[in-house]
Amino acid sequence: MTGPCRAAWASLLLAVAPLQGAREIPLSDLDFQASPTSRAARRTAEGLVLPVDGLGVIVPRLQGVEVLELDYRATGILLLTWTTTRPDMAPQAHLSPWHHKRLEIGTGRLTLEMRTTPEWTPDRIPILFLEGAGELVVTGIRGRSIPADQKAVVQGWEEANRWAPIWIDHATINQLLPVALEASRGRVLSEALGLAFLAFSIGGALTWLAWRKRWRPAPFLAVVGVVAAMAGNIVFAARIWPSLALRPQPDASARLRENLHFRPELGALAGMARNEIRAGERVGVQVAPGDWFGWETLCFHLAPRPCVLVDPGAGMNEGLSGVHRLRAEELDAVVYHHATAPLLPGFTSVVSVGPESYVARRR
Repeated sequence: MTGPCRAAWASLLLAVAPLQGAREIPLSDLDFQASPTSRAARRTAEGLVLPVDGLGVIVPRLQGVEVLELDYRATGILLLTWTTTRPDMAPQAHLSPWHHKRLEIGTGRLTLEMRTTPEWTPDRIPILFLEGAGELVVTGIRGRSIPADQKAVVQGWEEANRWAPIWIDHATINQLLPVALEASRGRVLSEALGLAFLAFSIGGALTWLAWRKRWRPAPFLAVVGVVAAMAGNIVFAARIWPSLALRPQPDASARLRENLHFRPELGALAGMARNEIRAGERVGVQVAPGDWFGWETLCFHLAPRPCVLVDPGAGMNEGLSGVHRLRAEELDAVVYHHATAPLLPGFTSVVSVGPESYVARRR
């Protein structure tokens, strides 16, 4: 099938089944704020064009929404994060569980579940963050309002959280929580499985004792224990499945470009730097203040090349665990990623992911 045919079929399929019970939100009801280096948003016949270079924020002017559905066309490397906030507080994008999705280039449709975002309540305002370098064209957006019945609101919230996907980021290992069976009552799946294990194993052993006049609990303990463990594993597998990347990729640079889903622009930059910077060259990394994950990830994946965090005001720059110490004049290349300080003097960009994310060499 040719490219135009695929695009036509994709457009047709996107129009078939919009979110049930949702209402269309006018694009004029979307407020967009971007970083100073980004171009202004504009309206076209296709939709609302949102240029991104760093960070952009989309705020739909509505409250009381449990699910949003977004139709879009994306170019470049973009990460979409969604959460909710109150009118009197500054939103935080990366609170656990951090809901994020790398947008593939081309057209698509996303269903954004708001009820599983941190601290969700029915009166909160949905908010979307765009990070990376490129353009997002919003061609349509719909929202499903919360039910009028309070009981239905609680039941829907519990159901959404019971099967909520496990979102992967650099803090996931520290944030895995028990599956909520009835979140409003504080009941978790592991407790229910434990009670079921006790009931069926002891009940089976007592039944065998009454029938055969023999006390043999071991077979019942083993069988019921295996069934309970499998039930918990099946629920975990269903929740982790959407986040898994199972396609083998032997090339390390390609793995970084494809699979650093929660920082896709950084992954693309790391893969590009690995290919551009030769073995043995000395590297400096310039990032925004406090972006420890950015510079440590870049230096880690550039090893064994000597790599340091650049502090423009310091005479000596240190790398991971202080293993490497280099002065600015000793560097052969600089990897620049949305730093607030200007690029080190004497260097110029040679390959880039975006205007503020590139590899530079000496002129």
